Amino acid sequence: MLNRNDEIGALAQAFDRVSRQLSELFNSLQERVEELKQTQEVLKESETHYRNLFDGVPIGLYQTGPDGQILDVNAHLVSMLGYPSRESFLQRNASDMYANPNDRALWKHLMESGGDIITHEIEMRQFNDNVIWVENQSRTVREADDRVLYYEGCLKDITERKKAEHAQMESENKYRDLYAESKRAEEVYRSLTHSSPDPIVIYDLKGNVQYISPVFTQLFGWTEEEVKGKPVPYLPSAEQEATMSLIREVIENGVICQGYESRRYTKDRQLIDVSISASRYDDHEGKPAGMLVILRDISQRKKLEVQLQHSERMKAIGTLAGGVAHDFNNLMLGIQGNLSLMLSEMDENHPNFKRIKSIEHLIQSGAQLTGHLLGYARKGRYEINPVNLNKIAMETSETFGRTRKDITVHLDLDSSLKAIEADKAQIEQVLMNLYINAADAMQDGGDLFLKTSSVVHQDIGQQVNAPKPGPYVHLQVRDTGIGIDEKNLERIFEPFFTTKEIGRGTGLGLASVYGIVKAHDGFIDVESKIDQGTTFNIYLPGTDKEPQHQEASEPDVITGQGKVMLVDDEEVAVDVGIEMLQKAGFSVVSAMSGKEAIDLYRDQGGDIDLVILDMIMPDIGGEVFDEIKAINPHAKVLLSSGYSIDGKASEILQRGCKGFIQKPFGLEQLMKKIFEIIEKN
Repeated sequence: MLNRNDEIGALAQAFDRVSRQLSELFNSLQERVEELKQTQEVLKESETHYRNLFDGVPIGLYQTGPDGQILDVNAHLVSMLGYPSRESFLQRNASDMYANPNDRALWKHLMESGGDIITHEIEMRQFNDNVIWVENQSRTVREADDRVLYYEGCLKDITERKKAEHAQMESENKYRDLYAESKRAEEVYRSLTHSSPDPIVIYDLKGNVQYISPVFTQLFGWTEEEVKGKPVPYLPSAEQEATMSLIREVIENGVICQGYESRRYTKDRQLIDVSISASRYDDHEGKPAGMLVILRDISQRKKLEVQLQHSERMKAIGTLAGGVAHDFNNLMLGIQGNLSLMLSEMDENHPNFKRIKSIEHLIQSGAQLTGHLLGYARKGRYEINPVNLNKIAMETSETFGRTRKDITVHLDLDSSLKAIEADKAQIEQVLMNLYINAADAMQDGGDLFLKTSSVVHQDIGQQVNAPKPGPYVHLQVRDTGIGIDEKNLERIFEPFFTTKEIGRGTGLGLASVYGIVKAHDGFIDVESKIDQGTTFNIYLPGTDKEPQHQEASEPDVITGQGKVMLVDDEEVAVDVGIEMLQKAGFSVVSAMSGKEAIDLYRDQGGDIDLVILDMIMPDIGGEVFDEIKAINPHAKVLLSSGYSIDGKASEILQRGCKGFIQKPFGLEQLMKKIFEIIEKN
């Protein structure tokens, strides 16, 4: 058993040990208190630092509960949304701050179903109800069991950026609209330039091509690739000075050029007539940028102008030629009439018989000459009937072929060709004159081609006077001769124009061809090149009438019986006419004016069997016929004229006149015509 001292010693040791432990514990607790104090200080400093950071960050920070309760916000967010204090802010629910309440539900859905951090842009309402745009970058804080504790994030005011974006968008939309408008304008402009019937060229200020239209390529031959960035090489040297002066006026002074007529080469070096309109155009700053040129092909118009001038000149010459022929025929009537009277009183053994017959032949040659003149003057139509042009072509070419065996005639005749209403003799004259013209061009022989075909008025081509609608007959006469140069080609239809030597031609053959064709309401064109031959194209109106076949019958002996009234304003015509009629056995009364003729017929019309009436009277002319028919509807009237049958005479014939006789005429011709009227009517 331990003694008491030992127990006390053990207790003392235990107490000491406990005391030391308590002391160590106390010291440890005191250290822990100090550590805790230090930790609290650090935490306080950390919280202060966090709050300073939280409040001092230049973006809005927040924490909200799942129900929208605002748990914490920083000072920047309070200021950004315009609240008077943090406390007033914390009294609001987050849903109240969305400009569109639906945005809160959408945001919450994104937060609960999205990733770690969600960023989106929304509109938020400030304390004063103003609306601003913010960028919201937020995340969800969850418990271990995935339950949402709260949401936290930052808000950045992006109102200015959105305004800038909106302005930019508006600007982009504006520029997009402007661009679209400019594209539309460009398309319209391109469509206009592409569809313009006139060639268009756009140059820069140096005269280099920026654009050419498709029609330019069609007319001139150059493509845009060939001339872009370069001048078009189509300016003749003769037009250089005038054209450059015009360009300077347009470029330097902005003068608008309209309808300037000039000439330009095509790519294949053909020279064509053009009308040019040009103007300067400016860029978007109003500075001169280049020149717009519109060209118009006026070659056909120029050709028509030349044709019109030629037609007017030919018409004027024709009027003169017709008047000369008329007067000359009246003079020859006196000679022919007296010769025929002299021949009627002598036999072939008379010493002057041959001389008089020779003079008569000369008169007939003179009549042929005036016939050409009248043909040119379009007063050479005699008796109009439906005739077969193919038959005339065959008959005349056969006759011609017998005289020029070194020329081969080729016929290509349309078997279904319509008839034409024409004077057969005049059409024969047209063909023979064309044959002779071809023969003169083929002195050493060659080929002559005759072709007929049926066409319509659209096939004739452009003429000074548009063809009347309907069917036409086309006659083509082509030779392989020496051809006609361009200068002479313009004059070949003029009367008395000839390239033949003196004494070898009158220059009336083609003139009469022209006049006869025109008198038949037809058209004639000619094409020729040196050493490549000549082609005449003649177009005459077709008809559905059938050609008539008539056999002429003449009496063996012509004797006159009855009374004739002779009306003419030419004294020589009256004198010789009276003698011829009296020689034939008629009694004759005469008048030298229209008024005198009417008065005479009114007094003696009952005894007058025939009236020979001159067409051209100095007072009332053709009205004499109407007055005579008014007095006696059955009166027989024979028209006589130094002209051939013209339009007015044809009208009188259609109104009941019995016939027409061309001056000059002899006794035998006169009696044949009188026989036709008196005996057959």
